[in-house]
Formats: sequence, structure tokens, C-alpha cells
Amino acid sequence: MLKELWERGLRRVLLLVTDGLPGIEEAIRRVYPMAGWQRCVVHMVRSSLGQVRSRDRALLAQDLKGVYMAGSRQEALGALERLREAWGARYPSLVASWWENSGALLRFHDYPQVLWPYLRSTNLMERFIREVRRGTKVRDHKFPKGEAVYKLLYLESERQEGRWAERRLKGFAEVQEVLEGMLRERYAPRTQTLTHKS
Repeated sequence: MLKELWERGLRRVLLLVTDGLPGIEEAIRRVYPMAGWQRCVVHMVRSSLGQVRSRDRALLAQDLKGVYMAGSRQEALGALERLREAWGARYPSLVASWWENSGALLRFHDYPQVLWPYLRSTNLMERFIREVRRGTKVRDHKFPKGEAVYKLLYLESERQEGRWAERRLKGFAEVQEVLEGMLRERYAPRTQTLTHKS
């Protein structure tokens, strides 16, 4: 999919927000080496809570919230340390997973704070997919050809895009210049220093 986006002309990506699909980070590095990667916090929390005893879920959820709702990366790392102290003995692999993935889970801290709620998860995309499913569900098994499915998906995407065009996400307009500056800086042509051996 990333290669297809590249082939279609998408050259500069600031941040990709995905779930924890195995190999996704390597795929991003291969196709868009300058892009940042944010792992979906919501998926990580759901996965984590599914691994613990029911009696521990509420307390663990509160401690995990302290990590991803922290006001800064330093606060988040402090919350991770408290998570290790509180839960490391009982759920060592879970806590280790949060530490190992902390770079990708906390990447949103590199961006303006007003955008953090949008960047922490893939919820916006999942909502779009849910709407497409809902739009196609009533037409199940009534496609005369395979191409008809693509046409329906295209039309449903157009309908959703129209709805989204009317909707404005809070904060993006205020930080548009900041984001454009980050994009320019990240993709600025690199100057090479030539030496006499070059």
C-alpha cells in the first residue's frame, strides 16, 4: 500500500499513524524514510487490557492513561517508570512492550499539543472504514462484477469525503504554518560537504 501511494505521487509524509501491524515500521522506513511513525495508543491499550485479569483492568487502564495523557514526553516517561514499578512484577511482558514501543507510542509529543488527540490513534480512519462498511453492507452479494465493488467503494469514499470537507478538526488551522515548516525542514535538500577525496 505504501509503495502504491509513492507510485501515485505522494512523496512527502510528515507522520504515519498506524496500528501495531508486524513489519509496518520497516515498511515505512523503506518507502518513506523521512516520515515519523506513531503507533495507535488506543490499539495498544486495548491489547494490553486484554492480557490482564479483570480485577486489574481498571487500575491498569488508569496507569496507562497517565502515560499517554501526560503533558510532555518527560512526564510520560515518568509515568512509564511508575507503570514498571506498579505492574512490572505482575505483567512483565506487558510493561516491557510499552517501554519497547515508547518511541512510537509517544511520537505525537513531537507535534503541536493541540493535535495530540488526533495523532494518538487511528480512530478517525477507523470511523471512515466503519462508514464505508455501513454503506456497502446493505448491498451485500448484489454485485454483478468485481469492478462493481470498486465503483461502490469509490462512490462511498466520495460521499464520505464530502461530509469530511464540511468538518474542520480543531487546531489544524492554527498550527498549519508550524506543520508546513516541519515538512519543509524535514524534506529540505541536504547539502553535501565535498572533500578533496570526493
